[in-house]
Amino acid sequence: MKAVQVTKHGRPAEVVRIEEIEVPEPGPGEVRIAVRAASLNFGDTARARGGVAAVMLKPPFTLGMDVCGVVEAAGAGGEPWIGRRVVAMTKMALGGIAEKALAPVTSVFEAPTQLDDAEATAFLLPFHVSYLALHVRAHLAAGEFVLITGAASGVGTAAIQLAAAAGARVIAVAGGTAKGEYCRSLGAEFTIDHQKEPLFERVMEITAEHGADVAFDLVAGAVTESVWLSMALAGRYLPVGFNGDPQGGFTGRPLRKVSMGNFSILGVMVAYAPATPMPLRRMGMNLYPLKTANEVHAALLALIAAGKIRPAIGRRIGLAEVAATLEEHEARRTSGRTVVEIAR
Repeated sequence: MKAVQVTKHGRPAEVVRIEEIEVPEPGPGEVRIAVRAASLNFGDTARARGGVAAVMLKPPFTLGMDVCGVVEAAGAGGEPWIGRRVVAMTKMALGGIAEKALAPVTSVFEAPTQLDDAEATAFLLPFHVSYLALHVRAHLAAGEFVLITGAASGVGTAAIQLAAAAGARVIAVAGGTAKGEYCRSLGAEFTIDHQKEPLFERVMEITAEHGADVAFDLVAGAVTESVWLSMALAGRYLPVGFNGDPQGGFTGRPLRKVSMGNFSILGVMVAYAPATPMPLRRMGMNLYPLKTANEVHAALLALIAAGKIRPAIGRRIGLAEVAATLEEHEARRTSGRTVVEIAR
């Protein structure tokens, strides 16, 4: 079968290739999906370069964290999914940009019937992580100010829509006029062009010096300082992504500023399990149970059915375009979610 693989670490344009590999066999608690569409993620670039990512492997390996397709085979425990159209987060967050992919049954969900395959793929990870962050972790309330960095990205566009649907006042941070207008079209009330405007001063102006009640940060790195300064009293800071932080965290950043600002840091990661295995606990992971996964998915399906949210797709590409498009992602020349249509 065809798969988009990292053949060695380096620039995506130089190391990402379409390869012929063996069809994977599902083990216990796994399903094999005939993939129709898969999403590109910023994490794919980090993996290609050998940078910091939640899951790291030595090449060769297949990229792709989230997919839409039809389950064609299953190991023990996955049989009820056979023949069903699903969205899924792939095994070890890899292997999705291929004709067939494996996924643990704990990360498989019914595909929304209102969405085509590309839209369904673009829906899963961005909306699950955004809902977990804004509602499960931060308990977002109507009328609160929500600051979203990297707002024109696939996850950022999901966070804008969910926050707006909850009645929050969205401040979207994006680069350039076009991206700002894009964010407004999705429900952002205010925009900040980080290329031209100082973040702290603009947040203080927009909120009448109240600050951001919730900050949904997809960038981190140098942006973190300004975001932390912009927090409201008893605000909640969500470190969701680290696209601007090659170290993948707050290395060397003094936590005293969190104490001085009287705000909270609330971690969030989208991954589910009946119980977190001890090896993962030793790595620092503590996953939400399947009950939470199903509650989140049901809430999101209801929002789709009500017409309150819809995945924002920036590009639909084929397998041969993945390497070049990852370079575009890295250069911040994309908006919304990029989806790879496998049969394209």
